[in-house]
Amino acid sequence: MPHRFDAAAARRVADAVRDLESRSAAELVVEIRMRSGPYAHADSRFAAALVVLSLVVLVYMPWVVPPVAVVLDAIAMYVFGVAVARRSTSLRRLFSTPREREQAVRTHAAALFHQRGVANTGGETGVLLYVSLLERRMEVLADRGVLQKVAANEWNAALAELHAERAMDADTIVAAISRLTPILQRDLPAAEGNEDELPSVPGVRFS
Repeated sequence: MPHRFDAAAARRVADAVRDLESRSAAELVVEIRMRSGPYAHADSRFAAALVVLSLVVLVYMPWVVPPVAVVLDAIAMYVFGVAVARRSTSLRRLFSTPREREQAVRTHAAALFHQRGVANTGGETGVLLYVSLLERRMEVLADRGVLQKVAANEWNAALAELHAERAMDADTIVAAISRLTPILQRDLPAAEGNEDELPSVPGVRFS
């Protein structure tokens, strides 16, 4: 998915959300973020690697340099490395562990679950589909009104499929919603006069 999630993509996702909510009592919110954490540790790791590389070059180069130049070079390379890593999702992904990325997504998803009011629906039927691009991961959080109704094995299998997705584009998000729709339609069908409590348009932030 490009950094710019255009209006056409947002409409497709919103239409998929409305379709799910017309078939089920669940209230689905979709949130898309560029990343789920600051990743300062990944920036520092890349910068440290550059410093080590620069020191190796200084040690083996055929010219003698004064000690102060070594110190200044290390500082400059560290600052340069941090600045470069901050602008590169690939470097941040390379210099962070899968566990760190997974934890960042789960933590941010849990915060958004409450911030976006998913936990405050009248029937406790809120569902958050959270998409984080840097980590290439989707996370689904459901309120207890949903978890008490859906078949646990089938629900967990669907979530495992979503966690395995790597192409974080509009097609993948729509497909993820379509994957959840029949489960929610069967186990949590829409009631007459089903109220739309939460926005259908996805929340998108790339800053």
